[in-house]
Amino acid sequence: MSKGRRGSSNKSGSGDNNQGNKRKRFQNMGRKRPMRSKKDRAITLVFEDNDMIVAVKPSGLLSVPIPNMRSANLLEALNEELSFNNEKAITVHRIDRYTSGLVVFAKNSVAHKDLVRQFLSHTPRRTYLSLVRGVIAVDEGELIHYLKKVTQGFRNVVVPHDDPEGTMARLTFKVIERHAETTLVQINLDTGLKNQIRVQFATYGHPLVGDRHYAPAEIKEELIDRQALHSWKLELEHPRNGKTMTFEANIPTDLRRVIDHYKKL
Repeated sequence: MSKGRRGSSNKSGSGDNNQGNKRKRFQNMGRKRPMRSKKDRAITLVFEDNDMIVAVKPSGLLSVPIPNMRSANLLEALNEELSFNNEKAITVHRIDRYTSGLVVFAKNSVAHKDLVRQFLSHTPRRTYLSLVRGVIAVDEGELIHYLKKVTQGFRNVVVPHDDPEGTMARLTFKVIERHAETTLVQINLDTGLKNQIRVQFATYGHPLVGDRHYAPAEIKEELIDRQALHSWKLELEHPRNGKTMTFEANIPTDLRRVIDHYKKL
């Protein structure tokens, strides 16, 4: 992302930008992991205008800084580049460190207010792709649980619906492919709690492949060194003109490799 550039790229072509469609990459400042290609370790901008940025975060890179912890993160990487134009990115939402895919940032306070409003009201359509352990029998379904944050292990746990500290988590899913030992699913988030997809599918009996945090047995998985989860597609309203914008992030090499492996069994 060089000084003075404005570009856009989205799958539906719904972005208004007179300077053409451009994809831009700059170096991922995060920890390099051998299972990911150089391309997968790069930050890609799929859309940028005066109001917002949509970036593809590589797995292993934090979305935003963690207090009292000095680790590379997407927000600071974007701001380092934007500073050349006296601009800055403002956090709207985040995804887990070892989840790859689409993340949205605002570039001014007006856009930030509108984008946060959309995410708090759960109006953006957020679609994830995941490979889960086991064969899901139904073609589609809905998962509703109540989650509570616990300090031990920095995770969410499922609690009874009447637990005063519990917050409702809801998602829907559709099966894309069934393999001998795994299922490829498309997941749509209605709520956006910490680790929600990972917790809910583990509770459902189909933990995410590679997710050692919520399924310790996944330490045996050698084909991927993270949870097999990708923030794949996103649909939201542009914060200035209200126009529907749709974006898609390519499936990274490490996730595609593990999907292809289990598909052949």
